[in-house]
Amino acid sequence: MKPYFKVTNCLEYLERSAQRFPDKTAFADEHEKVSFSELMEASMRIGSALKRFEMHKDPVVILMDARHIPNLRATFGILYAGCFYIPLDPASPLERLTAIFSNLEPKLVIYDDRAEKAREALEARYRFVAYDSLLDAEIDREYLEAVRRESNFFDPLFIMYTSGSTGVPKGVLHTHGHLIDYSEFTCRRYPFDEHTVFGNQSPFFYANCLLDIYPPLAVGATVYILSPLLLSFPKKLVEQMRECGITELCMTPSSFNAVADAGVLEPGCLPQLEFILPSGEMINGKAMKQWEAAAPKAGHFWNFYGSTELLSVSLYKVDRDFGDDENVPSGIPYRCTHIVFADEDGNPVPPGEKGEMLIHNPWMFCGYYRDAARTEAAFVNDPLKKGYHELFFKTGDIGYMNEKGELVVVGRKDNMVKHNGYRMELGEVEFAALGAEGISDCCCVFDRENSDIYLCYTGTFTEKEVKAYLKNRIPRFAFPEYFVHLDSIPYTANMKANRLELASMVIGKK
Repeated sequence: MKPYFKVTNCLEYLERSAQRFPDKTAFADEHEKVSFSELMEASMRIGSALKRFEMHKDPVVILMDARHIPNLRATFGILYAGCFYIPLDPASPLERLTAIFSNLEPKLVIYDDRAEKAREALEARYRFVAYDSLLDAEIDREYLEAVRRESNFFDPLFIMYTSGSTGVPKGVLHTHGHLIDYSEFTCRRYPFDEHTVFGNQSPFFYANCLLDIYPPLAVGATVYILSPLLLSFPKKLVEQMRECGITELCMTPSSFNAVADAGVLEPGCLPQLEFILPSGEMINGKAMKQWEAAAPKAGHFWNFYGSTELLSVSLYKVDRDFGDDENVPSGIPYRCTHIVFADEDGNPVPPGEKGEMLIHNPWMFCGYYRDAARTEAAFVNDPLKKGYHELFFKTGDIGYMNEKGELVVVGRKDNMVKHNGYRMELGEVEFAALGAEGISDCCCVFDRENSDIYLCYTGTFTEKEVKAYLKNRIPRFAFPEYFVHLDSIPYTANMKANRLELASMVIGKK
């Protein structure tokens, strides 16, 4: 039986896997595991319990531990009730949560004990219900069937809030149809099947987690939700991956780099790992070689490019050697993806030149929820002036197509700066620096008032050694003014370098 199904509601993936593999583990975390049939039944109970709130295709917030199975039960319960979910980090600053709630105006908030402080601050205005109180409801099949009859391919599935470069939250809305097309394309492209064992390292409020939820449901695969503490103890991470037989791992390049730098990747230590999927930032060749040696069955990395708005755009199975300070391409764009590279005025640039990436694909998001101005600013119609409607998302990412027809993403438009009279990308300095054996991690921030670059780094190199290493590897105009050695680079919950925090730490302090 072919494990790919064209469905109209993402819950059909759960239901079909529950029928095919009722007793097989669907998800496991550090506290419990749940089979497909158990997950379906618990989610149906929660969906039935939500009937009393009289919602209809409304937004429901999940303010719960973002790395445990109860969060998933709440997720699918909300979908059974015909609503769409918004996963939020209960540890977020109250100011951020308040801003999101003000934009969202959720009909209901499902919370656990991690969200007590937020509940106390917000429950006067918004309706909160404890997750545990929803678990004992009787399954109301007549109600659930009525909800399903009214559902369709274009119903909202979720909103994920991302701050981007401004720090102001914006809600990225995706539909059931987007995740169905994305999941079935993904399972064919890699390919995944019921024998794949996923290692989930991304919290459920971060877009990378989608790869570890919907494609596994579609094919009946098992997902192990890895504790976030394991990144602080890389040896234990490797041990757990081996013990669980994990064959797929998607993390940010920063996470892959951290594990490699810890010195725990012995050759052949991950014999079952087949899919190594870095996503979220540019990656170079240094850590990649260590992971390839640790996982000989994988053979190669599968580097891909995507975003919360676009999910996935391109995929590259690394099939050649790269230097330690050489950028790895972000992949061959999918045939169902159209990319235009534009200059600052929005005009297409000549082939091979760098430009902002304007992208259209089948699972491109609908827009920013209840934010018409930002939505309008995020899209451009018919940039090639062909005379017909084709909507493109303005990614803010700078890239180009190399001579092999591969997409190379060099950084963010937000991180393009004018330094010593030249337009440049801060990521070019970072990737050059990461090629040094004595640099474990690094991030550049820019002091716009004084036009100074600060290179912040961790590792064994002295400032003199960093300068000597970079001297012949970056243009003179790109050379940083300041070099700051740190014990660690601050990261967001999504494991991306926190440039805002880093800037507040170092700019003006030298």
